[in-house]
Amino acid sequence: MIDQSVGDVMRQSVRTIPPETTACDVATLFADHDIGSAVVVDPETGEYIGIVTESDIMRQVAAGADIDSVPVTAFLSTPLVTIDSTEDIHAAATLMKEHSIRRLPVTDDGDLVGILTTTDLIHYLPRLRNTILRGRNDLGAQ
Repeated sequence: MIDQSVGDVMRQSVRTIPPETTACDVATLFADHDIGSAVVVDPETGEYIGIVTESDIMRQVAAGADIDSVPVTAFLSTPLVTIDSTEDIHAAATLMKEHSIRRLPVTDDGDLVGILTTTDLIHYLPRLRNTILRGRNDLGAQ
């Protein structure tokens, strides 16, 4: 098995929002920055409260919620599942599967440093495959 750290595969840009942010404001943030999630952070304590995703916003729209006024605290996913950047991607994939999540915030010593998505893992798979094949070829040449 190839050990590749989460920190090598994650996206370093991750957006945070305060808990009073409305669903409409989050949807605008997602559209403006071409992202699919934001971590909700308490501005007073710095505590990570949860995560809001595109799917969460769509469920609000489908339910007929007033997205101009409903705060993210009404529908965010909590508790926030995170992984340390030094963990390997296999541990991350397992954690994502266990919690049925597609976005995994990444931390270093408790500080948010990035986010790993299933898309990131899918894009990484061809590189992983090539590394494995090179390793096999090197062993065969010995």
